[in-house]
Amino acid sequence: MKARFSLATALVVACFAFQAGAGQTEQQPFGYNALVKVCTETRQDDRLGLKNALKEHRIKIQTAVDKVVCNGMPLISFARAEQSFKVAKMLAPYDRKGEGHVDIKDIAAPN
Repeated sequence: MKARFSLATALVVACFAFQAGAGQTEQQPFGYNALVKVCTETRQDDRLGLKNALKEHRIKIQTAVDKVVCNGMPLISFARAEQSFKVAKMLAPYDRKGEGHVDIKDIAAPN
């Protein structure tokens, strides 16, 4: 009886130890993998690969230009620094598109 109990206990402990060991592999978050893929495609000067990576991860080009940072630089600056001329040319129209211009005019000027 004690042998069966100790065998069952050892089996349960082994199962928990196996499950704990299976979780030891380090997995990167989904967003990290997306950013690595976007930066890699930019470095390789692959416009089609970059468009596919952005489409796969549902990132708009404007969002990528505004918010993606590779090696501490914005995406378009990174493309220029890595001499990815095709990608830099593709991203150039989106570089300052989000910035607006506001004029304030006084409508009721004093006489």
